Amino acid sequence: MGGDNFLISTTTIRAELEDYIKSEGTTLHRFSESAGVNVGTLSGIINGNRPIAIGQLDRITAAMGLPEGHFYDLYADECFTSTAPHWRRLRPFLLRCAELQKHDCIKQVLNRLLEDLKQIAGIFDTAEMMYEQGWKEAAVILYESVIESERSSHSERLAMSYYRLFKIHRMDSDKGFKTAMQFLPYRHRLPEVYALDGLLMLVEVYSLKFNWSEAEVYADELCQLAKALYEKKVWKYSDFKPLRPLVYYYGRGYLLKAGSYEYRGMFEESKKWIAEYANLSWFDADDENQTAVIEQFKMFAQANYLCLDIKAGDRSKIPKYVQFLEEEPDELVEGLITLVESANRHQFFIDDILDRFSEEIEKYRLIGKDKWFSESVVSMNRCSVFFQNYAIYNLRKGDYEEGIRSLLYSLKMAISLNNKSLIVNCMTLFELNRKFVTDEQYKNFEELCRKVWENEKENVLYGFGYENA
Repeated sequence: MGGDNFLISTTTIRAELEDYIKSEGTTLHRFSESAGVNVGTLSGIINGNRPIAIGQLDRITAAMGLPEGHFYDLYADECFTSTAPHWRRLRPFLLRCAELQKHDCIKQVLNRLLEDLKQIAGIFDTAEMMYEQGWKEAAVILYESVIESERSSHSERLAMSYYRLFKIHRMDSDKGFKTAMQFLPYRHRLPEVYALDGLLMLVEVYSLKFNWSEAEVYADELCQLAKALYEKKVWKYSDFKPLRPLVYYYGRGYLLKAGSYEYRGMFEESKKWIAEYANLSWFDADDENQTAVIEQFKMFAQANYLCLDIKAGDRSKIPKYVQFLEEEPDELVEGLITLVESANRHQFFIDDILDRFSEEIEKYRLIGKDKWFSESVVSMNRCSVFFQNYAIYNLRKGDYEEGIRSLLYSLKMAISLNNKSLIVNCMTLFELNRKFVTDEQYKNFEELCRKVWENEKENVLYGFGYENA
């Protein structure tokens, strides 16, 4: 069967090439020069005596004035013989398909390859090449094929495929949590250099869901793994190359664990875990990057101690904290959340501070407008939390127009994130303040409600026969 398809497809390509040369009134030699393909090679291709390499096909296609990838649907069979796929031609073709986003051609090849499970290693290696090149949509197709073929095995390839899918989709509000759940049982089967990032991503995903107990579990695992690797001195080995310095994973694990207690209002418990990353100088700083990470965590600790005191009601620390935010603008969203949340909790106002950062606040509104999908999930999440708190602050002041406006911004971002906790909070606050809503704001709210409904409709209603609802 493979041989017959090979003859049909490649004969078609060769016939079109031969017809083109005749119709253009040119010679084989002149065409070979314009295509950059040796005339002897070209003659062998036309006569069916030589297979066509993908690079040659691309040059021939360009010389014929056809769009890139014009013959790819037909060429897929060129990579196969009646016995086995020829990876020397197959892999460059798949990589070229990935580059040109010819995903249907990739699937066509995979359908043939998966008839022989011995090809899984080649599929996985090619997926890794695509991933490294940034052709992630194509890589997903291959990783999913590996998973489907090895689902019942315990191979490292299977764990790596789940890890890659999680890494690719982690910032997708719809797919991120799903791929996290798929990856979760395989985290211990990864090479340790990848397990560090896998655990870190799990902590971050659960933190975004406000599932603090689960976030803490994986934060503990991350810290324990980082410390164990440090004590084994694997960081001295040339082949141990995590994406970030080992100290980063240790410090980040404790920072996120401290944050989980902070968000639950357990401030003294949070301080205990801040102390774990406040001074990481005991880590051997063998390069400038590691030294910079240690200093950064020291700065984070100082700021977070202030943050906790302010959240606990100590207003005397606010000026020092504001000075920190002016010096570290990257921390401003988190800092504004701290200040506004504390003002709401302890019933005071900070208009002078909010006026100082008014330009930045207006810039954050852009994330809730046309730019949502270009922003990271983490940024959108924190901006949604800020505007929810900012809405409460303004409603408390009696500035209902600004309060409802900010609430709608928060709701819009929460919907794009599919963050049900934030959505419910925003909708509840809106209903509690319905009497202060303008007609235009209510119309905006209804439109956002329809988006929530559309997001939930397929999951909730179709199974109950309400297709026409």
